[in-house]
Amino acid sequence: MGTVESAHIATRPPATRWAVVAVYAAALTASTATFLAYAAVAPRVGAAFGVSEAAVGNLALLSPLSLVLLGPVSGRLLDRRFETTLAVGAAMIAVGPLVRLVDPSSYGWALAGQVLLTSGTPFVANAITKYPARYFSAQERPTVIALLSASFYVGVLVAAIAGPPLYESGGISRLVAFHATIGVAAGTALLIMVAVVRVPAVVAEPGPAFVRGRLRRTRELWLLAGVISGLFGLFNAFIAWIETVEDHLGNAGFGGPLVIALTLGGVTGAITVPGLAAKRDARRTVLIAIGVVQVVGLLAIAATGSRVILLVLAVIVGFFMMAALPVAFEWSEIHAGTANAASATAFLSILGNLGGVAFVLAPQLVLDSPRSVFILLAALSIPGVLAAVRLPQTPTPHCVALANTAASNH
Repeated sequence: MGTVESAHIATRPPATRWAVVAVYAAALTASTATFLAYAAVAPRVGAAFGVSEAAVGNLALLSPLSLVLLGPVSGRLLDRRFETTLAVGAAMIAVGPLVRLVDPSSYGWALAGQVLLTSGTPFVANAITKYPARYFSAQERPTVIALLSASFYVGVLVAAIAGPPLYESGGISRLVAFHATIGVAAGTALLIMVAVVRVPAVVAEPGPAFVRGRLRRTRELWLLAGVISGLFGLFNAFIAWIETVEDHLGNAGFGGPLVIALTLGGVTGAITVPGLAAKRDARRTVLIAIGVVQVVGLLAIAATGSRVILLVLAVIVGFFMMAALPVAFEWSEIHAGTANAASATAFLSILGNLGGVAFVLAPQLVLDSPRSVFILLAALSIPGVLAAVRLPQTPTPHCVALANTAASNH
């Protein structure tokens, strides 16, 4: 049985710790933007590659696939050999976009670069709770995790906003060159920070609070995964189908602005809500409220045809929906302990991406009735609300959870 973790401040907080977070946030933003490089201009990119639009879309699907397949090993390695594992991930997200430059108009090179990039993503993204836990106190971590979570959504914005003008001004070569530049810059900066600068951790990291096999059997993590599934699923479904749905409703070209509105609201929510939830110890209440707003917001979107109202609703839904990610991640770090933080994050990412598949596949059944898509997504969001309701009032600290898990095995 693992020992109970009792993390403490090991050294005086270095002035460079915010630089560490800034570099890591830039890597999260760049990796997200680069794997979505083709998404905003998929039809034109497909023509340039000489492949179908679906084949271009499959390039973006490699990221959630990698998070599922490489999630367990990335979480385990980050918990055991943090700097080495993160350095490998940083190198991969730097080199992947560069590979696509060999022949920007080749689907084969695009696929090769995308495989390398997305294979490195889990080894970077799953450090989102462990990285802050090394440099910030428990009181500071909710804010830092929120800022890092928002960096994912900034990456989505970069891809959505920059893609069309880049392609129109310089074709696929300029698009690929832009993403190679930000990928190499951010990945290299993170690699230097981890492997060369090596800022010492502030918070001491003792032995794990859980034997990792038991970590996966804790009820709270499964409930958090249920909440996360709704978040991942709705966001992925919105990106995948909103253009098609709006086109069927006579609003051709309006899907892009709605995605931008959703993401802008999400960045704001991810930055502001989690800190307030932690400060007031209201994480469960916030997760329930987020789920309810998600359901009601989707039904409202289904009921209106006004573009202005749709944009407002997209901002509201995004604000609440994307705030759930950092709240759930911070909860998992409290529950699993610092030593197992990356494994807990990987667990949530795996189940979140798997559960979210239903959100992406289900709308195909009702595309002939486009407003029904939003009603269906609202219905699929209800289990996430129920999962939030079943969570304890406050996170169970890892020392208590360890005792409960041990007792249940006797």
